[in-house]
Amino acid sequence: MRLPLRWLADYVDPGLPVDDLAELLHLHSAPVEGVVGVGVPDDNGNLDAFRVGRVLSVDPHPDAERLRVCSVDAGAGAQQIVCGAPNVAAGQTVPVALPGALLPGAEKPLRVARLRGVESNGMILSETELGLGEDAVGIMVLAEDLPPGAPLVTVLPIADTVLELEVTSNRPDLMSVYGWAREVHAITGAPLAPLDESEPEALGVGEVADYAALRVEAPDLCPRYMARILTDVQVGPSPAWLRARVEAAGMRAISNVVDITNYTMLLTGQPLHAFDLDRVAGRQIVVRRARDGEPVTTLDDQERRLTDRMLAICDAERPAVVAGIMGAADVEVSEATGTVLLEAATFDGPTIYETSVALGLRSESSARFEKRLPPQLPARAMAIACRMLIQLAGARLVPGTLDAAEPIAEAPRIALRHARLVALSGMEVSPAGSAAALRGLGCHVDEGPDRHIVAVPFERAADLGREVDLIEEVVRVEGLERVPAELPRLVGRGRRRPERALAERLARRAADLGLSESITYAMVAGGDADLLRMAADDPRRATLRIANPLTEEMAVMRRSMLPGLLRAAAHNQARQRADGGLFEIGRTYAPRDDGLADERAWLAGLVWGAFGPSGWRTEPRPVDVHTAVGLAQALASAAGVQLAPAPNEAPYFHPVRQARLLAGDDVLAWAGEMHPLALRNFDLEGPAAAIVIDLAALLAAAPTEARAYEDLVTVPTSTRDLAVVVDEDVPAADLVGAAQEAGRPLVRAVQVFDRYAGRQVGEGRVSLALRLSIVDPCRTLTDEEIDRAAAAVVAALEARGARLRT
Repeated sequence: MRLPLRWLADYVDPGLPVDDLAELLHLHSAPVEGVVGVGVPDDNGNLDAFRVGRVLSVDPHPDAERLRVCSVDAGAGAQQIVCGAPNVAAGQTVPVALPGALLPGAEKPLRVARLRGVESNGMILSETELGLGEDAVGIMVLAEDLPPGAPLVTVLPIADTVLELEVTSNRPDLMSVYGWAREVHAITGAPLAPLDESEPEALGVGEVADYAALRVEAPDLCPRYMARILTDVQVGPSPAWLRARVEAAGMRAISNVVDITNYTMLLTGQPLHAFDLDRVAGRQIVVRRARDGEPVTTLDDQERRLTDRMLAICDAERPAVVAGIMGAADVEVSEATGTVLLEAATFDGPTIYETSVALGLRSESSARFEKRLPPQLPARAMAIACRMLIQLAGARLVPGTLDAAEPIAEAPRIALRHARLVALSGMEVSPAGSAAALRGLGCHVDEGPDRHIVAVPFERAADLGREVDLIEEVVRVEGLERVPAELPRLVGRGRRRPERALAERLARRAADLGLSESITYAMVAGGDADLLRMAADDPRRATLRIANPLTEEMAVMRRSMLPGLLRAAAHNQARQRADGGLFEIGRTYAPRDDGLADERAWLAGLVWGAFGPSGWRTEPRPVDVHTAVGLAQALASAAGVQLAPAPNEAPYFHPVRQARLLAGDDVLAWAGEMHPLALRNFDLEGPAAAIVIDLAALLAAAPTEARAYEDLVTVPTSTRDLAVVVDEDVPAADLVGAAQEAGRPLVRAVQVFDRYAGRQVGEGRVSLALRLSIVDPCRTLTDEEIDRAAAAVVAALEARGARLRT
């Protein structure tokens, strides 16, 4: 929203410097994105060099056929000015720029010049040179009764300052100059001039029903539609003050009729539309849902196809307006227009927004309608616009109004308790102070000793519906800086949910292991299942599609965490990060029959290139399935869960170098080297390995009792190395589990540190080397106790078919 301050001053003048006013509105109302000047630069006294002048005489230039030598009184007696305009004449009152004036867009000030040998002490100005219009052919002629020497800024809006404001969706009232005037009045206490909503006199012939008919077929999308008829309309240029205000507010001046509708919208916040009634087929206005594929050529000369989810304002044959957004070229007002049908309506905000997005068409009108305007507003705008059309376009208003309206709810009455205001805000605001703040915002307040009864103005009815809303408004007007900076009292101890605590513990462990946390989009492309080489009947191909995706690359909710990490790794690899590791904790979304999603939390990790510590005599190793399994087991151990690997088949992993990881019979995680074809699909060079951990399953498997402190430093840990020969199809994890179970409670860890297959152990057999860590945190073990623990492990392994290798 662009707010011209000279226009604002017509209704409220706080008497503040521009920067102070901008800061005040930024703190109390809405962000101020910029302060810009329009028209003649208003600094260093520049406006003093622009004056009203009287042309005393006009003589031919002695050496230039198209130039005139003029004698001009600009308040200091006759001065000579050379002018090339064909319409300059003696007796005219004109705008003059004196030497030293800086014109709009100029880099250097005007100076005394010699034009073909004749001295010129200034310029007689055109509309274009003042930034007030597009007529550059002739000079601008002012009213004859203006005194020579008067400051031009008091006659024409040649300079203004505009605030660029970001208006939130809950404040459609701030999409208007008068809405901001009320806001400034409430914050500063400066007097607010009333808005003239008086009805103009209707002097037209006949009744409105003699000229047009109205039928609303979709009252759910158009709860109010008003129309009036104006005859004898004279379409032409707008006066300079009107053009200047419309353009300062960011719109293009077109003609008096169109500019009046835009001016009224900018003033009140209510969009209007003017039809050339003689071009409306059947002189009928029909408000209905559009038909699928129905064409309309809008004012920007683009043909658009409507759908049955859109609202159209039609005549007897075709759409004449895409409701709330833009009119059709077929019925636009032109210089030949004599009779105007003026529309002011209320439309369903979400419908206007959806239509605007679907058509890729946004306008000042749609920006207001999509914020849900109140149905009382059209009457206000209609009165103002009709009065201006009578004054500036010579129109005659036909008696009567076409008005199709649904019942309008009364203003809500809300109780505001003084004690509640103090309790919620922490501010000491007197009852009289809160009443004054709310009255400044347009509320009607019945004051009481314990509470106020507040009637909300229709402009704010959609935003202010509860007591807490009124409290927020009082605090905002009084100033958020007055809210005391105090810590809240703690009623009880907060506690993190187990899911959150687990996620934070795993994130710390992943960072300790050398992985960097990544955050990728949950919205992904629909083809990720193909890139991961999933089978045609894989249930993970079923996705939840977003109703209005920003792009097709973000069209569905993800079913796997891996594509985001693979893309992030490829992005890093393309920037000379040949090695690395990433992890992400997030959710996937599986579609349900009711249209919603089953969300499940996961930790996914990806390592590529070489991974591990790097230093003197230490080098990272290329990643493989063992890297992935080790990472998954280390992460699970942070939750107190031990994972054992088992065979797995996933299409995006290497056919052999992958595993599923179990706690008992439950699958908690998957790990493996990425399939070369999957890596190629994501433009990532191998080797790369990934893990996926089901956080809900991990939490369910985690021990619930508090973890006790164990002293593992004071007493020494003993180790025993065993080499056992087993069949090559025996999983190493089975041997590790058996050793841990048999050696409890003294055997605290079992690690496989070597594997041998060859002639010495026989065909189909392998030798596995196990290292046992044996310790009692309470005392130092004797050799006999250590030997008994190791013997128990050997016996358990032999019971599983292992043979101790000597």
